[in-house]
Amino acid sequence: MQCSCNTGKRLMCYFSSDSPRTKGYGRYTANEIPLELCSDVIYRGISFPDWTRGAYVFKNDELQQLWAFLSTVKARSASVRYFISIVERGKEALAYSIMAEIPERRGAFVRALLLLLEQYGLSGVEIAWEWPGSMVKFGGISNDRESVVSLLTDLRSGLKSRNKEVFFFGAVYPKVLRESYRVTSICQLVDFVTLFTFDMRPHTNNVADVHSPMRNRSFERDPNRAKTNVVDGVESWIEFGCPPKKLILGIGLFGQAYTLANPAIYNVGAPTVGPGAEGQYYYEGYYPYYELCLLVRSGWSIFYDTIGQMPFAVRGNQWMSYEDTTSISAKLDLVQQKRLGGVVLQYVDYDDFWGFCGSRNPLTTYIYQRLAQIPSDIGFAIEWS
Repeated sequence: MQCSCNTGKRLMCYFSSDSPRTKGYGRYTANEIPLELCSDVIYRGISFPDWTRGAYVFKNDELQQLWAFLSTVKARSASVRYFISIVERGKEALAYSIMAEIPERRGAFVRALLLLLEQYGLSGVEIAWEWPGSMVKFGGISNDRESVVSLLTDLRSGLKSRNKEVFFFGAVYPKVLRESYRVTSICQLVDFVTLFTFDMRPHTNNVADVHSPMRNRSFERDPNRAKTNVVDGVESWIEFGCPPKKLILGIGLFGQAYTLANPAIYNVGAPTVGPGAEGQYYYEGYYPYYELCLLVRSGWSIFYDTIGQMPFAVRGNQWMSYEDTTSISAKLDLVQQKRLGGVVLQYVDYDDFWGFCGSRNPLTTYIYQRLAQIPSDIGFAIEWS
């Protein structure tokens, strides 16, 4: 059942389990999370468990890190809800498919997960299956569409009397929505769908583009990218049968950078030759907001994509899109207009938690304040179950 302790919009904050190991000023621990702003913290994450002697077993070192994390945050706040995200990494991209297709393994996975939630006092779990079915290059198989529903059915049954929530990490790519999901069934079984509405324009496209556009632009003629944007993605989930209140809009607090093929051609849609230069903290082509907010002040020219509704900055052959309060405002307008359940941040540790560019956690604070101003949807409760 959905928690009744907060009838307003949820502000879910992803915490990257890698952040405590980030070098220099990028190191971020459980002590830095603004728990006064986040309604939920999702620990992202724990690797898919190993299949050992007829049971699924989580990695001991990761469990120790999770315990240390929870001990710290729970001592700081008893009102925030804490979740775990089960993610696939690299060679294990087939793990969800194999587990969910075989009833015995599916049952073992659910048992291991329920034990984890109880032992660590977690409020629930996010199933981060990226991406089932049609995305074969990531390890999916043809039966995944049915297996997703089977897994969520077994998990919901196991959680029935435990007052725990289930999230499903959902793509907005049209091909995945059509071929990988039974949207109505998924949304009947989960409490929320955390939408992948960020980082939607990979460097391999060789096109300079904002990573979370509100709408597609005229230069996008590739049928695989048609309607791959925030507005169409949200509307597709609703049209396919998901109650709006169960949709949580993803907002990425980072910049995505490209290297331009020709520095003289820098509009959105310009040709690129790969990722941008590597920054101080993360791999090439990606910058956390606490780094980029200073960077774009150092001689970059700032522009705005009026259709995608996101800023981008250019300096020489470097091109970077990112979120600011203006672009986030457009996304929060959509949350209000469509009566969505709230927002999930990828990641809260990317915000300017040091206050390098002014106040601390400016984007998270802005989102918190805007969500608090959105009227309650209680009057629309009869419209969607």
